[in-house]
Amino acid sequence: DTLKLAQLAPIGSGCVFFGHGGDEDFDKLRRLLEVEPISGLFVEFPSNPLLKAPDLTRLRALADEFAFPLIVDDTVAGFCNVDVARRGGADVVVSSLTKQFSGSGTVMG
Repeated sequence: DTLKLAQLAPIGSGCVFFGHGGDEDFDKLRRLLEVEPISGLFVEFPSNPLLKAPDLTRLRALADEFAFPLIVDDTVAGFCNVDVARRGGADVVVSSLTKQFSGSGTVMG
């Protein structure tokens, strides 16, 4: 759960949550990257539950400029509908198999 990441006890510099991926969030991200390297950027495409789609091309450009991996969760869109590896240039694509099988998460028992 992406929102729960923001609530975890800090590990190193911690986890920074950038809201909805709007222009002001991109500006904040750029300012952070200019002063502090990051280990990676995790983004949902589209976000759950608001279905906001971040600008993957813009994120890919930042990832290249500041040398961090772009990790995209395509669970909501599904790998058959959106190719975030090609379209967005994701370095790593993650998906929730249990949500693909059952949106209520009951397939695990």
